[in-house]
Amino acid sequence: MRIPVFLVLLSAFLGGSQALQVKTDPAEEVVVVEGQKNVNLLCLIDEPMDFCIVKLPGAPAPFAASDKLPAPVEGITYYGLPWSSGSCGITIDTIKPIHDGPFECTVSVKGQTYKGQINIALSAVAPEPPVIELASNVDSRNGEFEFGKKVTMKCVSRNGWPGAKLSWYMDGVKLTEDVGAEFSETSNRRTTVQQIYRRAIAVEDNRKKVTCRAEHTAYPGGFMETSLPIKLKKVYTNEKPEVQKEELKESVKPKPPQLTVSSVVAQRNGAFKVGSNLVVQCVSKDGNPPAGFLWFLNDQLIYEGLSAPFTSKSSRGSTVQQTLTLPLKQTDDGKVLICKARHPEGSEETRLKISTYN
Repeated sequence: MRIPVFLVLLSAFLGGSQALQVKTDPAEEVVVVEGQKNVNLLCLIDEPMDFCIVKLPGAPAPFAASDKLPAPVEGITYYGLPWSSGSCGITIDTIKPIHDGPFECTVSVKGQTYKGQINIALSAVAPEPPVIELASNVDSRNGEFEFGKKVTMKCVSRNGWPGAKLSWYMDGVKLTEDVGAEFSETSNRRTTVQQIYRRAIAVEDNRKKVTCRAEHTAYPGGFMETSLPIKLKKVYTNEKPEVQKEELKESVKPKPPQLTVSSVVAQRNGAFKVGSNLVVQCVSKDGNPPAGFLWFLNDQLIYEGLSAPFTSKSSRGSTVQQTLTLPLKQTDDGKVLICKARHPEGSEETRLKISTYN
């Protein structure tokens, strides 16, 4: 049987051809730091392009990248040769947190589209050094504490990426009891982490120091610490404590309360694991006097699992924080957790709908 010549030629042509692929420079990923200048991202293909569309993290929408068109995004310019050379790219003038993520290019050659991708990875950002803050109701004038009194302190690590991991020590010995859940809040690719520690000051604590350690890959050596020395007050039997008068201020209604789920709670697609503890913090900011909290699960008032409120003051008013630890049951699925902030100027509440999984 004789095979027609044109079929032989077609078979040879198809067998010898190779599918077009977009090559990228850098290949696959580029690691950058915030503030880095003139970062080039290039897509190449072995045929003249009909057009080239790019998608950049932080840009509101994909846009055409060409040497003949101005980029509609401030701080972005075209990079590479003309489309006729199979080249298309961009230059980012200054790396910002919004640029973290995949850069994509879609090129058209003879009516067919091909894609390439470069992952832009911002390296870790070191948080500010950690600080220890005392609750406003802790009496520590002259840096001295009265033995037997409960001291509530909070360690805060601000503006890191990712967030730091916090831990507490007393004279080099790691503390595990009376350490609260760790909470984190992320905004604009910066994470602030906080954790509360409570301790009844004992006589033997005199001249020891409580240390909060913040661990982070961007710190030299992997961590930074801050310490609070414990110094006991002298006991005076005939001396009456000085009455501290607080400056009177007008009554100010706080902002609506906020609920934050602890970063250590087991979650999956927004649901919480049955049998684990749901640890939630409610925060009321900038009120005078401080707000008080009531917690509800649906219409049932909650009494168990509540920590003592932590109050701090600033020129804007008082901020109150309280933590609830709620052991989750299967029957809690679909219920609503409510934190109600009560204040003389009016009450407000915030809600968290609970979903569970086994």
